Amino acid sequence: MVGGSRIGSIVTAIVTTPVTLAVILFAVSNRHPAELRLWPLAGSAEVPLYLVGLATMLIGFLFGAAVAWLGAGTARARARTAERDLRALRTSLPAAGPDGGRTRGAG
Repeated sequence: MVGGSRIGSIVTAIVTTPVTLAVILFAVSNRHPAELRLWPLAGSAEVPLYLVGLATMLIGFLFGAAVAWLGAGTARARARTAERDLRALRTSLPAAGPDGGRTRGAG
């Protein structure tokens, strides 16, 4: 949503409102304690069940975001190269003169 259009903000609201509601309902309905044991570590902790679920979702989201960011690395590199080339062309254009370096009357 780079442009910040009105339709984009409406679509964002339509998507985020039900997701937010689902997360709130999940947290409210799963307040029971759960024993959390991490395998190689000794000991355990009593945490609310919703905390386990939300932490798992957060870890999954962050993992997916990292994969998407790494996957888009080549596209970002191409965009940087294109931007650099465009900047170089724009700076060399005024040096070519008002007619772009073409000679008039030849042809």
